[in-house]
Amino acid sequence: MHRTFMATVSPLALALLATLGATHVSAADPVDVQIQLIASIPSDNFYVVPAETGWISVPQRMEWTPNMGTGYGQLSTLRKAFDVKNSSGAIAARLTDAGGPYLSSGTDVVPLYVHINNKELTATSQEFINATEAAAGKRVDLTIAAADIGRDYAPGEYSAIVNMTFDAVAPVTP
Repeated sequence: MHRTFMATVSPLALALLATLGATHVSAADPVDVQIQLIASIPSDNFYVVPAETGWISVPQRMEWTPNMGTGYGQLSTLRKAFDVKNSSGAIAARLTDAGGPYLSSGTDVVPLYVHINNKELTATSQEFINATEAAAGKRVDLTIAAADIGRDYAPGEYSAIVNMTFDAVAPVTP
């Protein structure tokens, strides 16, 4: 006994089979990727670098909170650490902004205090770590705090850029 089977295939099924078959047969197009890398490697004789990477070029938020004791708000203090070393003398720092550092809303300002290793920075260069400590290398704290102006800060969106310069101080010879 001989049996014959007949099957019908719809045009939609044929199109689907053709598409699936084509995707398995064709090669994928290549994908080109380019990664740009940079590195800054300071001299082992003198450096001032953030202990924690990735924050220097990113805006740092100073959060406002109400202060129930004074009745007006206050801004949080930025605290970051720097690793510093100078194998041939002390290290000094200064602020390089005319008029000193301040937060500005465009109409109002909030003066800022900048300290490194517990020394307040001004436009005049001053030693913040002596030659002995600098030769060994040390981690020091940077703090940037808003001045207490004795009243509430004016509402607004404030921003600032604080510029500092660090100098290797030549040793003093007798």
